[in-house]
Amino acid sequence: MIQEKYNEQDYAIQVEKNGFLTKYHNYELMLLIKYWKQYGIKPKQRKEKLYNFCKDNIENFNEIKYFKKLNYILREGGKKDNPLIIIENIPITDNEIKYINNLNIDYNFKKILFTLLVEMKVKKEIGRLKYGEVTKYNYIRGNQNTYNEIFEVAKIPNNNYKINVIINELEQLEYIDVRTRGRIRLLFMDYIEESNVTVFDVTTFDNMGYYFDWYNGDLKIIECENCGKLIKATSNRKKYCSVCWEEKRKNDINENAKKYYHSNKDFIRLENP
Repeated sequence: MIQEKYNEQDYAIQVEKNGFLTKYHNYELMLLIKYWKQYGIKPKQRKEKLYNFCKDNIENFNEIKYFKKLNYILREGGKKDNPLIIIENIPITDNEIKYINNLNIDYNFKKILFTLLVEMKVKKEIGRLKYGEVTKYNYIRGNQNTYNEIFEVAKIPNNNYKINVIINELEQLEYIDVRTRGRIRLLFMDYIEESNVTVFDVTTFDNMGYYFDWYNGDLKIIECENCGKLIKATSNRKKYCSVCWEEKRKNDINENAKKYYHSNKDFIRLENP
């Protein structure tokens, strides 16, 4: 669900359609309230829809038992300073990519710094959407889950690399500073001169490292032929991201079934009079 957390609208649509997607039910219920609020559904109707959703998706749902929790979700989700977060793109400037590329460190360490840069810019954009201003501090909340997610989206290919080792190395090199409770201060961002020249936009956030590879000329990084998402071509046959491939596979099955039926319908009628 990495990509969805940067587009809460798509996430909320999936929850409304399919029910809970993760174990984090309170968060997903809050998304529904924010989604319904954004599209003009009044508080009374939001409450009714929320209770109906819970009845359909929570086994043995009890209104009295959940009353306090759902009231909190309705109240917090309905606040003006709690909008639906929709981040369509994060621009990367010429100075940002040049700075990271010119560092004399391991290429995969650069990919981690690039991923941290994008994560920090996402955090600043969320602050702007919520509060109308951009934070000036370059901190990312850190814990092992956060570190593992950074490693995952950076798309580090070699299993010999460990995220905690990389974080420690980058701290020793003074590109970052790990504070109490694992918070990471991105020291290197203070050394990058501001620029208005955008060289590319990051538009998907579960594959940030592929943008760095693509910019640096990795020919194995290609665009999905259907949606345009950057993917790694592990063979000459790979042309689609996992989501588009699954949709294509289902469509192919349906099309083959239709073709089989139309070419054999006379025989099927004889077999099933």
